[in-house]
Order: sequence, then structure tokens, then C-alpha cells
Amino acid sequence: MQYNILLVTSFSKPWDNGWYYQKGFEKNGCRVVSLDAASLANSVDAVYKITKELKPDFILHTKDELPAEIFQDLRKFTKVIQWHPDPVIQDWLPPFVKASDIFFTMSEGLVDEFRNINPNSFWLTQAFEPSFFEIKEITQKDLKTFSSDIAFAGNLGSMMQYLDRRKSLKLIIENGFDFRWWGPKIPRKFSTLPLMLGNLGRAYGGQFIWGESYAKVAKLSKIFLAFDSMPHLRKSMSARMYTAVGCGAFYMCRHINGIEEVFEPDKEIVTFNSDAEMIDKIRFFLPKEDIRKKIAEAGRVRILKDHTYEVRTREMLNIIRKVFSLA
Repeated sequence: MQYNILLVTSFSKPWDNGWYYQKGFEKNGCRVVSLDAASLANSVDAVYKITKELKPDFILHTKDELPAEIFQDLRKFTKVIQWHPDPVIQDWLPPFVKASDIFFTMSEGLVDEFRNINPNSFWLTQAFEPSFFEIKEITQKDLKTFSSDIAFAGNLGSMMQYLDRRKSLKLIIENGFDFRWWGPKIPRKFSTLPLMLGNLGRAYGGQFIWGESYAKVAKLSKIFLAFDSMPHLRKSMSARMYTAVGCGAFYMCRHINGIEEVFEPDKEIVTFNSDAEMIDKIRFFLPKEDIRKKIAEAGRVRILKDHTYEVRTREMLNIIRKVFSLA
């Protein structure tokens, strides 16, 4: 069955997840109309107008694109579904959970808490959309720019969840490994000068990567390192994991509770539980190119089979059909 979907989320940046969601639904034969509320002068009027004209089977949104009471009122016309992409329950979130006919969280460890707010709450992990990460060619400049023994892509800002990352990455540099990281620039402030001028600051790749550049870092790095912000929360993997592995990375990450039910450790990805274990595994795998390539390829195959946004949006549609007894 073809569904009409109104997708209300951010499309202001080319790496916003909304683009991936739209592509996933379209690959499942759905008609998707997208609305970036933040870009409109009167987004409330716009969403009511489109809802009445399109008569969507459901509205899907992700965060607080419109006030919760607006989403609650829109339920008079259609179903409202939210797919929240963060592994935390912010203070603003519960009213939106209540205003949803179905609520999806990317963190299985939070499902019970969300079900206390809305019984129709489910776990739906993130995924990978291959069409946004195609490599046209790899040039000599790319080899020089994006190659390294160890790479990290993410934020190293001053928020608490990022400070542990800094500590672990500094340890990698101290152990003499060839390391480069990519992400938002460190803001130029007096408090950040020691970081910017230190070894970690000098290891910055110089840009925020996405799309083809992200795929090149994943492909050309011997080890792609990752630290999810809430590893204690069961199956709270970020989209970064699916994207990096889907791009062909040999992916090594801090162990996330339940991750072994999604990928097979040491066969599709590699995990570690401490900085000491991280260093030991880097030393073990770095010289073993054949093993790294075998694990990276097994992970990539698994992603393309089970963890694309085409697969994930189909899973969402199946849950929606089951909840509402749709054909």
C-alpha cells in the first residue's frame, strides 16, 4: 500500500536525517511531502494547510519542530508519529510523547520510561542511506587528506559527554599512533586554547565531514574509532555507527549495552570496554590488514542487508500497520 506522509523535520543542512528518512520511505513506495518548519515564517499555518490538502496517512516528526499542542491538535486530522533521534529524555520531550499516536526512540533502554508516558512507544534504531555516501573517485589529494591509521568523527566540545572522548583520544596520541579527527571546529575561546594548541588540536583534520568526504574517511582510515555518548543505555547506537560501517569502515567503538544483538563483535565490528583495552586492540588490529578488511566487509554487507533506511522505514510502517490495524 502506498502511504502519503507529511515529514516535518529539519532539512536546512545536507546531513540532516530528514533527507535519509524521506529517501527510505520513497524506496518503500510512499509519497513524502517534506516541511522544514524552522525555515517558514508561519509554520503552524503551513502544516495545517498541507495536512488538509494532502490528507496524509500520518505526520512524522523528530523533535520540537512545532509546539506540542499543535501536534496534539493535528491528531484530529491524521495520525502523529514521532521518531526521536537522541538517547536522552530532555525536559521538553514528555509533552511531545503524549501528543503522539506512536512514539519511536532510538534507545531501547528508554522504551519502558517512554511507555509510562505513552503506551504506544517502541524502539527503532537509526540506519544508513547509501545513496548519500557514494564515492565518485579517490584522488591523490584525497589519499593525503583523508588517510590515517586511526580516525574519529564527532564533536569534541566542552559538554560532559565529550570530555571522556578527549581523554581517550589524547591517550591514542600519547601512544604514538597516527591519528586524525573530524567534526565541528573547536570554538576560539580563552578556555579552549590549551586544547587547540595541544596535540589533540593539531590532529584536527580541518573540516566537518559528511556525504562523500565522510565515506572517504571511513574508507581510507585503517581504524574508525567511535564513542557513543550513552553506552550504558541498552541499544542506544547513534547513526554514526551505521553510516561508518556502511561506508566500509573497520569500526571500533566503546561497547554499548546490547550492541552484540545488532552486530557480531570481532566479526562485523570491534568493541572495547576501557581505554586500556582500546589501546591493546588498536595495537593488535593495526598491523593485520587482512583481518581488518574481512571485518569491515562483513559489517558493510550486514548494514546493506539489515540496516538501511529503506529497511528501517519499512519496519516503522509494519509497526504502524500493526498498532492501527491498517491494511
